[in-house]
Amino acid sequence: MTEFAAPLYSRPAATRLISGLLLAITASVASAALMGLAGWFIVRSAQTGLSSTSSFSWLYPSAGVEALAVIRTASRYGERLSTHRSTLELLAQVRTRLFASATRLPAARLRSLRSGDLLDRVQADVDTLDRYVLAVAVPAVVCTVLGAGSLTVLTIVRPIFGVAAGGLLILALAINLVMDRGSRRLGARLSEERSATRSRLIEAIEGRVELAGYGARTLAYDELRGRFAALEVPARRLSIRSGNGNAVIAVAAGLTVAAILAAGAAGQRPLNSAVLGFAALLALALFDAAKTIGSIGQEAGRARAAWHRLREVTGLAVVTGRGSEPTGASDVEAWPGDAPVPADIVVRGLSAGYGTSPALERAALDVAAGSTVILAGPSGAGKTTLLAVLAGELPAMAGEVRVGGVDPHALSYEQRSSYLTIVEADSGLLSGTIEDNLRLARPEATEAELEDALHVAVLSGFVQRSTDVGPAGSFLSGGQRRRLALAQAYLRRPSLLLLDEPTEGLDDATAVQVLANLRAALPEATIVAAIHGRNAGGVMAHADRVIRMADGELVSDRVR
Repeated sequence: MTEFAAPLYSRPAATRLISGLLLAITASVASAALMGLAGWFIVRSAQTGLSSTSSFSWLYPSAGVEALAVIRTASRYGERLSTHRSTLELLAQVRTRLFASATRLPAARLRSLRSGDLLDRVQADVDTLDRYVLAVAVPAVVCTVLGAGSLTVLTIVRPIFGVAAGGLLILALAINLVMDRGSRRLGARLSEERSATRSRLIEAIEGRVELAGYGARTLAYDELRGRFAALEVPARRLSIRSGNGNAVIAVAAGLTVAAILAAGAAGQRPLNSAVLGFAALLALALFDAAKTIGSIGQEAGRARAAWHRLREVTGLAVVTGRGSEPTGASDVEAWPGDAPVPADIVVRGLSAGYGTSPALERAALDVAAGSTVILAGPSGAGKTTLLAVLAGELPAMAGEVRVGGVDPHALSYEQRSSYLTIVEADSGLLSGTIEDNLRLARPEATEAELEDALHVAVLSGFVQRSTDVGPAGSFLSGGQRRRLALAQAYLRRPSLLLLDEPTEGLDDATAVQVLANLRAALPEATIVAAIHGRNAGGVMAHADRVIRMADGELVSDRVR
C-alpha cells in the first residue's frame, strides 16, 4: 500500500501523521510511567503510614501522578485528532483517485462491474483502509518503542527483571503468532465476503420492484439471510483467536509480576517494597500495550484485502494525479499539444472486439474533418466496436486507426478527452439537477451557455435547469436522458463527437432536429453516429455519408 499512499500524503497531512505518532508514543510512555509511579507511591505511602519516624513528602509524587495523568490525556487527545485527521485526508484522496481511475476504465470493463460491487469498493473497501494506519502501523510503532523503553528501565532496576519480562513477552507474542497463523487470510476472507454480501444487498434493494413483480422477494431474502449468517463463522473464529491471544498475554503478565516479586524479595539484597511495586506495575503496563499486537494480523489482512480489491478493478497504483501515462511514445511525440486537433479519421485493415474473436474485421475508412457520418446496421454489426476504437477505449487487434494523424489509444485519458467526446448508448447521469449534470461536462459554463446547450438538445420548454433528474436520471424519460447526455457532449465542444444510438427514445422529428442542431452548433467537428431503429431513415437524409455495416464489415458507403 505504501507505493500508493506515499504520493497521496500532502506535506501538512504527513506532518500531522508524524505528530500523531509522536503523541501516541508520548501517551503510552506517560501511561506506563503513571502505572509505575502510582505503584511506587501507593506502597511508599503505606510504608509511611506504618512508620512513626518517616519524613516522606507526598507533594512531589502526587504532583508527578497528576502531571503524568494530564500528559497522557492531552497526548491521547492530540494523537486521536492528528492521526484520524491525516487518515481521513488520505481516504478522501483515495476516493478521488478511485473515481478518477474508474473514469479511465474502458467502457467494457466498467460495464462488467456490478453497481453494488463498485459502490461497495468506493465506500466499504476505502473505509477499511483506515485500519492500516490506525490499527496496524501506529500500534506496532508504539508497542515497539514502549517495549524497548520498559524493558530497559526494568533491566536498570534489576537485570533479572528485564530478562524475565522480555522472555515472557517474547514467549507470549510467539504463542500469539502461532495461534494467529491464518488470521490474516481469515481477515481477508471476511473482508471479501462482507463486500460481496453488501454488494448483493445493494443490488436487491435496487431491484426490489423487479423482485416483487416476479414474486422473488422471499428467495432474495433467504439468500441474503444465508449470506449474513455465513459471515458469523469467520467473525466468530477471529473473535475467539483474539480472546485467546489476550488470555495468553494476561497469563504471561501475571507470571512476569510473580517473577519480579519473587526475584526482588529474594536474595541477600531484597529491593524496597515501593521499588517492587513500581517494577510490577510497569511490567503490567508493558503487557497491556502488547495486547494490541494480537489483532494486527487480522486488521492487516482486512486492509490488504480491501486494497487489492481496489487495485484489481481500477489500477490505482498506475494512475498519477494527472491521469494515466500514454502507452505509445512514438504517437505521443506527434501529439500537437494545445493546438486544435483536425479530427480526420483514417482506418486501415482494422480488426477489433471485446473477446477473443473480433466483432469488426478488415475495416477501412477515410473520413474528412468536419463530416457527419452515420453508421447504420443491425445490432451486432460492429458499430459500437468501431466507435470504441475511435474513442481510444478499445485497442485494435490488427490494423491501424488514426485521428488527426495520431492513434487515440496511445494517448492519455486527458489528451483524448481534450478533443473527443463519446456518448454511449447507456450514458449515466448523477443524482442532482439538470444544471449539476451539465456542469460536470463544463464547470465554468455560464448560464447563457447552459441554456444554449438545452436548446441544442431540444430540452428547452420540457425541463428547467433546476429540475431534479433523480438517481441515475430516473425522474426523466428515456428520451430526456438521451438528450441531456447530448447537451453535455455539446458543452465540451469536441473536435470529434462519437454518438452511439443518439436517437434512441426520440420521435423522428426530434431526432432529426437534435442532430441538425448539433451539426449547426459544432460546424467544424467531425460527427460519427451509430444508428439503428425506426427513425434512422430521417436522420440519414441529413448526413454527409452513410456507411452500412453487417457482421463486422463495412458493406456499403454512400456519399451525399
